[in-house]
Amino acid sequence: MDSMHEILAEIKLAEERCALATVIKVEGSAYRKEGATMLFMGDGRQIGVISAGCLESDLAIQANDLLLDTAHSRTLVYDMRAEDDLSWGRGAGCNGKVHILLEKVDSELKGHLETVSHFLEQGTPVIAAKIRKKDTSTIRTLFVTKDQHIFGHESATSEQIIRMARDEGKSHMQYMEELDSNVYIHHFRPKPRLFIFGAGPDVRPFASMAETTGFSVKVWDWRPAFLEHFPDTIVLRNPSIPETIENLHFVPGDSVIIMTHDFQKDKELLHLLLEYEKISYLGILGPRKRTSRLLNGGVIPERLHSPVGLSIGADGPEQIAISIIADLIRTQRQSLQEEGLSFDKKRDRRYLSGSGEK
Repeated sequence: MDSMHEILAEIKLAEERCALATVIKVEGSAYRKEGATMLFMGDGRQIGVISAGCLESDLAIQANDLLLDTAHSRTLVYDMRAEDDLSWGRGAGCNGKVHILLEKVDSELKGHLETVSHFLEQGTPVIAAKIRKKDTSTIRTLFVTKDQHIFGHESATSEQIIRMARDEGKSHMQYMEELDSNVYIHHFRPKPRLFIFGAGPDVRPFASMAETTGFSVKVWDWRPAFLEHFPDTIVLRNPSIPETIENLHFVPGDSVIIMTHDFQKDKELLHLLLEYEKISYLGILGPRKRTSRLLNGGVIPERLHSPVGLSIGADGPEQIAISIIADLIRTQRQSLQEEGLSFDKKRDRRYLSGSGEK
């Protein structure tokens, strides 16, 4: 998962200088795509990754130089296609050309990113439109939430950018004629939410790994003693299953895993949760025969992952956790790819219809 949430948390607490690196354009193949971010702290610490180790050392040098410079930002281009040392000195031969925007996180940008973090915590997506005029290091950044809250450099507001805030597209670079500039559009998305029903011993490694890989995890159980094993996780303590589910207000992108190991509890949960079409991933632990019994012998719906997780021959709580998380990530990525393809088609239709977008 993206390290942006960890980066935002670090920026909020930082009392020292730091520089933010963002992949804004990729030509060919690369380890990370547009939108990948990395933070370089003044004390030498680094949060996130942009490559498989090919770029980080040089980026750290560039970030330190920028922090000592009067310029606010700089754009770096790494040509990874050459197999010798004739390009920028590494000869990685990765078949890609990577464009990276490096920015100082000054007090103004820090304040805007803290506002972004606030919206993400509320479950609201935000886009940032980074506008850079030719022959200048100055970046004007406009932030727009999906529900049209605007902040940052509001003078750069355009109808085209506002429309983009409503699209679930990919981070990308494009030319905007009305601004006479190349504009990088960055999508900030809330952490995907994962609800785990059951707090037995096998849930502990699962919840921990899920949080590490970027999910916002919430655990429910009717037994208070079981929930005490999750001090750093949001726990749902209402023992009533119907009331708990009703108060969760599921949104697209949510994932739910049922693993209480109690037949009657699983049955009640499954029948209620199948009514919520917004849930992107609904899975239940156990063999399909058991799931069929939970459904009173009925056909298992295609959208229900039973058994849950990828079939990797997992054995034991840790391996089962890996199989489930791998399937959750696969589903999340497929959803983002579909959203990106949908966005590209919408953009193509607007261009062909004469809207002027490129």
